[in-house]
Amino acid sequence: MGGGFQGIPPEASAFLKGLAAHNNRAWFAENKADYQEFVREPLRRLVEALAPVIGGIDPSLDCNPLGWAVSRLQRDTRFSKDKTPYRLRQWLAFKPHLGDWTSRPVFFMEFGAEDWCWGIGYYAATPAVVAAVRAAAIRKPEPFAEALSALRQAGAEFQGDSYRRPRTPSDLPDLVRDWCDRKSPYAECRSAVGPLFQSAELKDVVAAGFVVAAPLYRLLKDAAALTA
Repeated sequence: MGGGFQGIPPEASAFLKGLAAHNNRAWFAENKADYQEFVREPLRRLVEALAPVIGGIDPSLDCNPLGWAVSRLQRDTRFSKDKTPYRLRQWLAFKPHLGDWTSRPVFFMEFGAEDWCWGIGYYAATPAVVAAVRAAAIRKPEPFAEALSALRQAGAEFQGDSYRRPRTPSDLPDLVRDWCDRKSPYAECRSAVGPLFQSAELKDVVAAGFVVAAPLYRLLKDAAALTA
């Protein structure tokens, strides 16, 4: 890949808007070059730019810009009623090389035609992993509260379906309960697509967010290791 990361260009949003209006293989075949130049290559360059930061947090995470760190455009429609072939949101994710990464914490950046976000969390954590994190937070709530508070101060919001009934003691810090009472929690800091997103400064903002998220990542990783 030539050159460094210079932002996600405006043409990426234009491509995704066109894809939303014409989500079929014929339209994509005519516009494939735009996808490769304005979406895939900038994402790969961003992975490359963020790799030193991620390597400093956890060297075991996959930082290969030509590998699985960048999302595929094609959707897996085998078990879905929605048979449109292409994703309307694109992402990068730093996840483990091997094993069930969907139950391990990952760092991610995602964007669509109108908005983007950076974050940390699970794609689809198993009940055993969520229970292990909850048990760790109940034993030692202070480090979890500090890590979650730092994310909130950085502008992140907690997401993920909540259990119908709380599963944590009422005397835990509110932020810890908010996180641990979700089935597959994640935190994201969302913004509108604009000049920042389209500039080289984007890599610095995402890197800073990942550094803030690192203490929570380590707590989640340690708890999940108990289920391995």
